[in-house]
Amino acid sequence: MTTPATLKSKIKAIGSVDAGWGSFPICFRKNIKADNEDCLGYVDWDSCEIHLEDSIKEKALKETLLHEVIHVVLSTIGVKSEDEDVHSPLSFTNEYITEQLSRGLLLLYRLNPELWELIFNDESN
Repeated sequence: MTTPATLKSKIKAIGSVDAGWGSFPICFRKNIKADNEDCLGYVDWDSCEIHLEDSIKEKALKETLLHEVIHVVLSTIGVKSEDEDVHSPLSFTNEYITEQLSRGLLLLYRLNPELWELIFNDESN
């Protein structure tokens, strides 16, 4: 009898997130920090990698992965992070953000169907 795959092993099997303009490997690391604070995940914009805390509990893993993927989607549609060397204030309308985020999520879905399935349809966690 085989044991069911863990969420972590499923994420490792998927391996990366395709953003259209670049691929972001998903890496599990120990004791990760952002701004000198312990954190569960972050996007390393210099290496184009998504880092997830190796010891993260399964209950928090899916939400943390989605959180980091949303950072990539937002960057793809032009909403940059503070650490992406872009320092212009945002003044987008609700409609603009909704339209762009919809396009970004559809791009994520079309380029990463296995990841989408894991995040939104896998009931294991």
